[in-house]
Amino acid sequence: MTRFSKLLVGAIALICLTQVSSAALIQIQLGGVDLTYNGTEIIDGGASDPDQLTNATFMIDGVQVGDPDTTDVTLDLRIPGVAGIPDTGGKVTSAAGGTLDLQLGDGQYLSLELDAATVLYQQETSTIGFAFACSAATNAGLNLPHEISIDNPIGISFSTRITEPVSQSNGSIDFFQSAGTGEIQGFGVGVPEPATMGLLAFGGLALLRRRRNQS
Repeated sequence: MTRFSKLLVGAIALICLTQVSSAALIQIQLGGVDLTYNGTEIIDGGASDPDQLTNATFMIDGVQVGDPDTTDVTLDLRIPGVAGIPDTGGKVTSAAGGTLDLQLGDGQYLSLELDAATVLYQQETSTIGFAFACSAATNAGLNLPHEISIDNPIGISFSTRITEPVSQSNGSIDFFQSAGTGEIQGFGVGVPEPATMGLLAFGGLALLRRRRNQS
């Protein structure tokens, strides 16, 4: 490799790292999410409390970073003030002040306080969906792998399907249990794996060589 090529690879890697560190899209995809609704609030469900997840996968600018975490991954969730979900389908707005605590083992975690949530129930497919924004309060914190940090505002969404018959009365849902997936995302900082950096650098070098050969 020539000195020019070595400098070029280093420059491309530095540019990629700078872009990711300055305005990276951070996504945390959650698998095995279990939720319970008791008529007034939505909380994590499942056989244990907090809910044991199957995996947590980290993405930086759409590229998976490392292997998914599959052990000691738990979700502790509470969305208060959820009442009057129409049994025919529709949406309601929860109260603010909910909490989300994601534990990853080895002292790694993400704790958030939630804004009001929009809770959407689709009767046709028995799918319960959530879309809401949240912000980290002064007592919230994080310690995530891959040197990841997420700035406010942070978006959270869940898509789960009813696993048991819905209990309802007087036109509203009283109780349900559901299972599915979730995602946490926002802009922040993160460091890709060395292998990812190498692929980005190699791709940039190949593109430059192609353009030089065409000129």
